[in-house]
Amino acid sequence: MAYLSGLLGRAVRDHRGQTLGRLNDLLILPEEKSEYPRVVALALQNGNKEANLLAWRGTEDLAGNIIVLQTQPQTYHENGHEIYLARDVMDKQVIDVEDHRMVRVNDLELGRIGSDYRLINVDIGGRGLLRRLGMEDLAERVVERFHRQIPNNSVSWSDLSFLPEKGVRVKVPRQNLNELHPADIAEILEDVGPRIAGNLIQDLGDEKIADTLMELETEFQAAVLDSFSEERAADIVEEMEPDEAADLLNELEPEKRQAVLNLMDQEEREDVQELLAHEEDTAGGLMTTNYVWVPPGLTVGEALERLRSDPEAKEAETIYYVYILASDEKLLGVCSLSDMVLADPALPIEKIMHADPIYVELHTPRNKVLEEISKYNLLAIPVVNEDNQLQGIVTADDALEMILPQEWKVKLPRLFR
Repeated sequence: MAYLSGLLGRAVRDHRGQTLGRLNDLLILPEEKSEYPRVVALALQNGNKEANLLAWRGTEDLAGNIIVLQTQPQTYHENGHEIYLARDVMDKQVIDVEDHRMVRVNDLELGRIGSDYRLINVDIGGRGLLRRLGMEDLAERVVERFHRQIPNNSVSWSDLSFLPEKGVRVKVPRQNLNELHPADIAEILEDVGPRIAGNLIQDLGDEKIADTLMELETEFQAAVLDSFSEERAADIVEEMEPDEAADLLNELEPEKRQAVLNLMDQEEREDVQELLAHEEDTAGGLMTTNYVWVPPGLTVGEALERLRSDPEAKEAETIYYVYILASDEKLLGVCSLSDMVLADPALPIEKIMHADPIYVELHTPRNKVLEEISKYNLLAIPVVNEDNQLQGIVTADDALEMILPQEWKVKLPRLFR
């Protein structure tokens, strides 16, 4: 095994013993057939001249203090896919999937497989940093006095893939991001920033991307969405809750916002446009149009069966409350789902509903909305127009966001789905 930090600066001699320069970098070439890319060239520095690239012939040994080429040196010609280990990888960032954070590449471990040297591991721990500073042996002797050991903290290169983005080199786990919870993906995206985030999640499904974006601040969401085409952006926004989609679209430039809206399916577009028409700091601007309702005249059992077979119920932001609406959508009452489940299925729904529900109007200021939710200990509050027709609901989590510090807002759990 050899570490890049220990190889850099070593003298390189040809097969006749003549010094060609000092090792400035190693080049690898990712291969589809192998998870561990092989070294294909050595970059040598000789004085102030531009680095000279020599092809790796497979007969050299990197283990000694001096690297000696066993055959006639040959110039290496790049094809554009090479990765310079010192320039492109060292000191760059690695995503730690377990802790959902970014950590730095402190060293790179190479191993000999057959006649090739290949990149095996990425050292992201303190040992790698100590090694580069030439203090690894000293540090080991010190910690041994306390009967401790310096931990090895490495990630296999096979668990990572290379992502170049506008000159920025980032290590991205090859593990399918789709297996992570959206909140965990969101933490990773916050570390890499919106410019890189779009590249990381572009291969996820639209629904997964939408769920992830809803864990982020609205400004960050908009920056990430800008990295997608208008068609893809429309597909993603369609998967978001209408109120979240409206907030996101409000952050976009007017031209982009209209282009995304034009590409959305009619039903989702109309839901979002309805919310965009209201002032942001009113009940109309806070509400979602995803709620569940049943008509009067049903038994409790019939109402529950209707909910089970209603595809819109599966899309509702909360089904803790079920609203009873007349044929003209006027709000007649509300039931909690728990009351319905525990009630006699043969009872008329009117027998268990609250016939005088607490509600707010479209123009109700946001502070008043929060006051009503807090006063009556509600998980959601209905929003009606001047004719008492239900327009939407404001959920408690959306209301709480108004008083939480900005850094807490995206941490608020979605308790009411």
